[in-house]
Amino acid sequence: MNKIYHLISILFLSASMYAQTPSTQDTVSFKPTGTVIAKGFLDYSIGLGNAEHVRGFNIGRAFLGYNYKFTPTWQAQLVLDGASYQSPISGTDANTVNMYVRNAFVNWKDNGLNVSFGLLGLLEYNLQETYWGHRYVEKSYQDLNNMGPSVDLGITAEYAFNPIFSVDVSFTNGQGIRKIQKSTSARYALGITARPIKGLILRAYGDVYNESEDLRDKLPEGVTGVNYKNKYITALFVGYQNKKVSLGAEYNHLYNLGFIEKKDYHGFSFYSSMKLGSKYGIYGRYDLTESTQADNYPGDWNKLDGQLVILGFEFQPAKQLKISPNIRNVNPTRGKSEQYFAISVDFSI
Repeated sequence: MNKIYHLISILFLSASMYAQTPSTQDTVSFKPTGTVIAKGFLDYSIGLGNAEHVRGFNIGRAFLGYNYKFTPTWQAQLVLDGASYQSPISGTDANTVNMYVRNAFVNWKDNGLNVSFGLLGLLEYNLQETYWGHRYVEKSYQDLNNMGPSVDLGITAEYAFNPIFSVDVSFTNGQGIRKIQKSTSARYALGITARPIKGLILRAYGDVYNESEDLRDKLPEGVTGVNYKNKYITALFVGYQNKKVSLGAEYNHLYNLGFIEKKDYHGFSFYSSMKLGSKYGIYGRYDLTESTQADNYPGDWNKLDGQLVILGFEFQPAKQLKISPNIRNVNPTRGKSEQYFAISVDFSI
C-alpha cells in the first residue's frame, strides 16, 4: 500500500519537474469547447439447440453525456448510462434496464502526466477493449468474468516517461458504480506498459483489494471453516494493431474471490480483427476459464468455467454506425453447450 502511495508521489514530482508554463499565445488561442456524448449498443439474439428458449432484443448500453474542456490541460465529463447489466447471449438473463451515472470526473493532462479524479473508466479495461474492438458484441474478458468493476470511484494517474514506457496507478473504492459507499476496503492497482515498436504493446498489471467483513461473499448453506484473505488480480496483455489488423492476447488470474482464500480462477482470451475494405471486416475470439476449489467450499461454484468462441462479420455503412451478425458457442465445463446467433448494433450521434 505504502509503495503505491510513494509511486503516486514520484509521478506527480516528475511531472512538476518537467512542467512548462503555457505561453501567452497558447492561452489566448485556446477556446473552451464541449462535446456531446451519445452512444448505444443494441442486439437481437436467438438461441440454438440447448438454448433455443432464449431469444429477444437487448439494450447493452445507452450513453448520454457531455465532455467540457476548460483549458488546454483541464477537462470534465459527466455521462449517464441506461443498460441491462447482463446479456442473454452471455449465458445470463437480462430482465431490467437500469439508469445510472457512469462517469463524473475531472481530468488534468500535461507533460506526460494524466490524472483523473471521480467516477471513471479504468485503464485495464479500456485498453483491452480497444484491441478487442467489439465491445458492442461482448465485454472484454475481465469485465465479462466479473473480475472487478470496469468503472469505479477514485483517482488514477498515468505517466509516460517516453514514447515507449509508461506506468499507471489507481486508488479506487473497489465496488464499482452499483455500490458507491464508504467502507474499510480500497483497491490499489499498478500497471506497466511498453510500446517497443510501432503497433506493438506489452502490459503487466496487478491490484489488491483489502479484505473487509462487510464485503465478503455469503457462504452457501452448510459451508463453514473458510479463511478470508485480500483479493488480488494479476494480468498480462500483448496486442498489435495496424490499419488492417488488430490482435490481442491476455492472461488474467483472480485470487480469493469474495475474500475467500483459494477461491481462485484464471483464464486466457485471444482475439483478432481484420478489415476487408473501408466498410467491412471480420473478427473472432476464444476464451478459456478455469477455477480452483477453496477449502471446505463446493467445487462447482464458478458457472463461467469453460470455453467461449465468437465469430462475426462487421458492416460499417457510416462512421457512426456498425452492424454485426455474429455467432457464438458457450461450452461450460459443467453443463451442456449453447449456441447463439445475434445481430449487434453500435451507433453514436
